[in-house]
Amino acid sequence: MRARADNFQKMTEKVVPTTVRNLCDLAGQVVRSESLKRVVALVERVARYPVAVLIVGETGTGKEMIARALHERSLRCNSPWIDVNCAAMPEHLVESELFGYEKGAFSGADSQKQGLFELAHRGTLFLDEIGDLDAKIQVKLLRVLDGVPYYRLGGSRKVSVDVRIVAATNQNLEELVRAGSFRSDLYHRLAQFKVEIPPLRERPDDLVGIAELVLQQHYPGSNLTGDAVAKLLSYDWPGNVRQLRNCIFHAVLSAGNPAVELTANDIKLPDSSAITDREVRLNRHLGQVERQMVLKALERCSGHQGKAAKALGISRRTLLRKLKSYRDPQQGLESGISSGQIQRYYRAEINTDARIIDGTECLPGTLLNISLGGAGVALKKQLSFGTAVTIYFRIPTQETELRLAGQIVWSNNEGQHGVQFSDLPAELQAILKTWLDSEINGEGASQSSTQ
Repeated sequence: MRARADNFQKMTEKVVPTTVRNLCDLAGQVVRSESLKRVVALVERVARYPVAVLIVGETGTGKEMIARALHERSLRCNSPWIDVNCAAMPEHLVESELFGYEKGAFSGADSQKQGLFELAHRGTLFLDEIGDLDAKIQVKLLRVLDGVPYYRLGGSRKVSVDVRIVAATNQNLEELVRAGSFRSDLYHRLAQFKVEIPPLRERPDDLVGIAELVLQQHYPGSNLTGDAVAKLLSYDWPGNVRQLRNCIFHAVLSAGNPAVELTANDIKLPDSSAITDREVRLNRHLGQVERQMVLKALERCSGHQGKAAKALGISRRTLLRKLKSYRDPQQGLESGISSGQIQRYYRAEINTDARIIDGTECLPGTLLNISLGGAGVALKKQLSFGTAVTIYFRIPTQETELRLAGQIVWSNNEGQHGVQFSDLPAELQAILKTWLDSEINGEGASQSSTQ
């Protein structure tokens, strides 16, 4: 909150006109905030790899722009880009639209029609609002994503396609999986790499930049006054970028002197006296919100504590202290956070010899730290993103060598790699839980120098 207040004060002191050209950094999208710059950096990195990408974020945050940027920066950039809104397609047409149909497959099918998968061959298929996809189509989509040839509707000849899938949703797919309305296997197949776009209310730099961009598209050289910026920053923007653009457009039409400036009086917002649900939660449950923010940051950073701490604007030491403080010494755990969540993201430093199997090659290395969700390892060989690895090691309380499987999710120039674990066997999970619990509560619990 202090960071947002500082940004608020800094931006209202003076607003300097910015050219439209300098505002647009990614597919026409304004990128000023550090959080969105990190998203852009991830896009640049993952675009080169043929993995499926799931983009999550609230309505209006610009998920389609990020998806287009992934395509344009990929090796498929000269091949087709096909996009479809899964929520907008009538349920009875979804299968025929995605997979095509043969002549005579149903009444009105007067000729053969290629599906969107075929049209996107060797290119990118963007599935927006993937959470609204019917359960029957989820099964067929999963098989296609696994490389299995499929039949057009009413067809007898199998069709094979080479398509990169980028999906987007404003829903919590993990909750939909738990509720049984979205297939767990499809979710994990779509989310080989996950990109989360922060809401506009958490990106004041971008908010002001977008407002300036829309204003200058109509009146180059015009300016937002300090009170106008203050008013924009005081609102939560539940509709995000789309709502902000509409607001500035209407202000331009109704302002007294838009060719020179927009003032606070020109900008019409919903009743600011009404307290939003978010504000109520923030005021009444600040401690709970902080815990949720910490765990969410760790999830977005694949458990990388250094990156999560930077995203939160705190030191790694503070982050570790917060994870430990979320345990109540009298009652065991505070409400709202489970032991499993703490153990998943609390990485205990271990610094022990390990063997890392990369395909058929056995690499000597060091296990730097470990949690239930992943580990940090040091190797002399640089492994690429998505590489499947198996780690063999021992923890202090166990003489038996343990074996963990996962994949590389980050690396740096110093040979350090982050490994995200696959599902842990129950017996191994119990061993790690017991040891991590003792590390979290014990005086000897150390802080990782890597994550």
